[in-house]
Amino acid sequence: MTSREAPISTLDEDALVSLLRERFPAPPEEVGIGDDAATFSARGPQVVFTTDTMVEGVDFDLTYFSGADLGWKVMAINASDVAAMGAEPWKALLTLCMPPSTSVGFVQEVIDGVAQAAADMGVGVAGGDISASDQVVLGAAVVGLVDVPITRAGARVGDAICVTGTLGGSSGGLSLLQEDPSAEGPLVTRHRRPRPRLREARALKELHPSAMLDVSDGLVIDLHRLLVASDKGCRVDPALVPVDPHLPNVEDKRAALFGGEDFELLVTLRREDVDAAAAALGPTGTAITEIGVVTDGDRLIGDLSLTDLKEHGWDHLQSR
Repeated sequence: MTSREAPISTLDEDALVSLLRERFPAPPEEVGIGDDAATFSARGPQVVFTTDTMVEGVDFDLTYFSGADLGWKVMAINASDVAAMGAEPWKALLTLCMPPSTSVGFVQEVIDGVAQAAADMGVGVAGGDISASDQVVLGAAVVGLVDVPITRAGARVGDAICVTGTLGGSSGGLSLLQEDPSAEGPLVTRHRRPRPRLREARALKELHPSAMLDVSDGLVIDLHRLLVASDKGCRVDPALVPVDPHLPNVEDKRAALFGGEDFELLVTLRREDVDAAAAALGPTGTAITEIGVVTDGDRLIGDLSLTDLKEHGWDHLQSR
């Protein structure tokens, strides 16, 4: 067998750490991979922390996910959380758990995917942890920097409810892969290689949005979370919700309302700033769509209760 085909158990932990250290060297003034902990000098008034984990059999299936896909996606989903706070992703720590029989080549693919995403998103990988497990588990913790964070708790009555891009594409890609693991195309790419809206968040931040989060578990459930945090209601027109044009039936709003992992930004803005937001996002190539208004009444999508509909969204402990 070649070294890439050999099981990871043929390497000891120090050898695997060396692979990571070679790929992610620390700047001279910082302590990086290989010590008991990493160090870095904080910049800016506030530091933002987030973490997210992908578990085999729950969040992905290795019949249609490569190691590089996993490495990219774990970085992207964490960078998206940081961007939703109006922050810039800065440093990352990784956690990789895997069966001892996992090939060295697969682990190198994961490292490659992490490196590609880190370079694309401007994130430095500072270290992490490695362990054995019955299935592959890949997690990341990302640190970001921000002057004033944007939370999900500030929506104001009369604000426009807007969403970037289109929705439903990731769930559409997942459906295609579940039917045919060899499937390709824009929907599949959107599921396996999501792109966090970093540039879009920078542009929107200049307009001082009242609340913002990323659509990771589905529009309905994430909008409900924003409104609960803000203690507000809404009126949303489902006909206005933008659907990924690559879905086979763009008139069917279900994927856009309930599908997860699109990682678009859901944002509340002053009504007079909506046109300015569209202009600001123009250079990014990403559209922004007004889908409703914040109210002090019930939480409604059309004539239906958002509270009732949210049960159709993704819940990490109940959606199995």
